[in-house]
Amino acid sequence: MTIDSDDICPVILLKVLRAFKEAKDKDEIIVKSKWQAVVQELDKWCRETGNEYLGWNKDGEKYVVRIRVNKGE
Repeated sequence: MTIDSDDICPVILLKVLRAFKEAKDKDEIIVKSKWQAVVQELDKWCRETGNEYLGWNKDGEKYVVRIRVNKGE
């Protein structure tokens, strides 16, 4: 599942939460954003929620963050 958004971080986090609700255990969520803060915010979110932060890279002007869903199923 990929989220490609130029919204500000709070809006991106809401989109991640929606994607998380739809995702199955071990699914991967990819977030692409021009906002650098998304890297730190999603790392923090993963630590707080028990999901796996797989890292990030830069693709042109966008930061690409990968998350693995851990629903404990």
